Amino acid sequence: MFSIDMAGDLEKKLAEGMRAMDQGDFKKAYSSFKKLATEFPESAEVWFYKAETGNYAAGMSGAKIADDEVAEAYKKAIELDPENSEYFASYGAFCISVGRFEEAEKAYSEAAEMDESNASRFYSEFAADYYNAVLARFGEIMDDPKARAPYAKKAIVYMLKALEISPEEAKTLL
Repeated sequence: MFSIDMAGDLEKKLAEGMRAMDQGDFKKAYSSFKKLATEFPESAEVWFYKAETGNYAAGMSGAKIADDEVAEAYKKAIELDPENSEYFASYGAFCISVGRFEEAEKAYSEAAEMDESNASRFYSEFAADYYNAVLARFGEIMDDPKARAPYAKKAIVYMLKALEISPEEAKTLL
């Protein structure tokens, strides 16, 4: 995949981008990883950090980075390393933040299915983040239990998955 020289160069350049990220300069980090994605297009790690820093730069620093560009970088990282559950979960978190709830549900579910040791974390993250995002996005449903019900039900289903409890068992416990 990479020669030893290329791998060393990649590690050095990854460290530079990570330094900018650690310092909270997400625009600079994004720019660094965007360049690296061109230079090392077969590195899943580069694409993942391009997505992460693009997401942070747009959300926290107000950079003009399109949601689709961030999504494509996550998808490329996943394509290059389809066994990395953290890539799926991070993509799911991004999807929640931009209101792509069905994509988020799919990404978190895939992460949980491939990494059973972290499945409860992935399911509970989806449940809580999904419900909170829906309430923030559609604030008017807060006061209407009937309008809130489908979102609450989905969140509860995933929380029960996280706890490995069936709905019937939960009813008995409650």
